[in-house]
Amino acid sequence: MYETDRLRLLAELTNECCELNHGPGTRLENFPAVDYIVMPFGYQETEIAEVSVREMVIPVCRECAAALAGEEWTLLYCFECCSCQWVARAFSKNRYRHHILWLRGCPHCAEQFGGLYFNDPITMLGLPAFLSQQRGSMMAA
Repeated sequence: MYETDRLRLLAELTNECCELNHGPGTRLENFPAVDYIVMPFGYQETEIAEVSVREMVIPVCRECAAALAGEEWTLLYCFECCSCQWVARAFSKNRYRHHILWLRGCPHCAEQFGGLYFNDPITMLGLPAFLSQQRGSMMAA
């Protein structure tokens, strides 16, 4: 991400609300965003060069950021329709090890499941997950 884009997003943060699911009957306005999750989607060109085709930028509130950093919750996020669901690891039939599972298609938007991608905020492509912790670049890669 270019430094100018990063600075613009951080400047607009005061007008953003968390876009993650807080349960039924909740309003976005009740959850002001404090940071953004940034997930670059792309491919590896060589062993050294990675190409980021697009970056998913999602505003998150303090509670969601803390949940993503903890070990109690896993976020299922569909990057096709931007719907999401939290899974409490202690009550799940499955053993979730990752903090975020990225879905390509979900029951809300697709008839066919397109794939599953996973990562942890700390190890996301060698970058911090939150925009406030990332350093921007001034030139295209």
